[in-house]
Amino acid sequence: MRVKDVFSVFPRRLRSGKVVFYYQCYDDNGNRSSGLSTGQVTKTAARAFCMRLYREGNLFPHKRHVPTFEEYAAPWWDWDTCEYLKNQKGRKDITQAYADNCRKMVKNQILPFFGKTRLDKITSEDINNWLLGFKERKITNNKGEEEIKSYKNTYANTVFGTIWLMLNEAVNRGIIKTNPAAAVKKLKNDRKAIEIITPAEVRLLFPRQWKTVWGDDRVSYLGNKLAACTGMRASEILGLRGEYVYDEYIHVCAQHDEYGYRPTKTKEKRNIPLAPMIINELRQLAAENNNGYIFSLDGGETPVCRKLMYNKFHKALKNIGLTQEEIKRRGLSMHSWRHFFNTTLQMANVALSKVQSVTGHKSDRMTEWYTHFDSKDFAEVRGVQEALLLTETPAS
Repeated sequence: MRVKDVFSVFPRRLRSGKVVFYYQCYDDNGNRSSGLSTGQVTKTAARAFCMRLYREGNLFPHKRHVPTFEEYAAPWWDWDTCEYLKNQKGRKDITQAYADNCRKMVKNQILPFFGKTRLDKITSEDINNWLLGFKERKITNNKGEEEIKSYKNTYANTVFGTIWLMLNEAVNRGIIKTNPAAAVKKLKNDRKAIEIITPAEVRLLFPRQWKTVWGDDRVSYLGNKLAACTGMRASEILGLRGEYVYDEYIHVCAQHDEYGYRPTKTKEKRNIPLAPMIINELRQLAAENNNGYIFSLDGGETPVCRKLMYNKFHKALKNIGLTQEEIKRRGLSMHSWRHFFNTTLQMANVALSKVQSVTGHKSDRMTEWYTHFDSKDFAEVRGVQEALLLTETPAS
């Protein structure tokens, strides 16, 4: 049907004597509307008015405009303007990194498949096929060439969670009646089992003559050593400043990442007890960096690049005998220290509440008392740290 056949306009004289143009139209099922006022006094203006309604999907009376997914998604995940984020910020901790990651998934993984489809036309079958397609997804690489890429189920499920949330919000807003993603099951978990670093490897990584492993890079050496003995996140290590190093502990109150210097991931502050040998090394490096950022190459003005510390960690692993294949298979990165120290503390029978207080993991069992603990009550944590770093082998 041509656009001009969708509606017709005609004049009608009102009781006041004024002539106003009305229009009639047909819906998708062929039902004709009664005469509807355009409010216009010329035929040209009346037709322009109807054309605007037609483009907006509002020509037929009481017909609600259902946006395409692209239209619906346009304002989503913008940190400053997204309505969903505004409503959620007062209810739970949401980071800009999370919002940016969701926006990236929408752009790269959802819009190419559902962007031009109206929300009410997206079916459970569509979503299920799209989700299964992550195993063999056709993409365009940096050279502009098409290739087949296989994504892990864990990543596919994360993207699925994003479209599920957005469609569920469309139901809440009355745009669609039901969420088509609700009937779709996630893919099975294919996350690899974590192989943590062993205590023996730790001792090889941090010998007394540490330069044999790390060269002259004291920043990466001490940054990884601190991660091994605290389970701190890499961003928290980069955000550590000299003013927060005390006699028996460090105060973790911020992190530094691509969004700058900001509160920790959980928005909570904590004190982490440290063995004297690590406190002394931190203070020496802090003094050299004017008590600014401790792990810095410009006098404490800015922290080092996270990638530098990661790369030096991998190089150190190779220096103690691990191959690149093994590093990749075990998925070893600076975040591995978080798994390692958490496990090490629990194996040493440190109370779970104290483990959570040191690592910053949130739990219903953690109380305010442990959030602001007295470092003297954590002597066993320092004992574990000192035992990790012993390099002398006892005489047989």
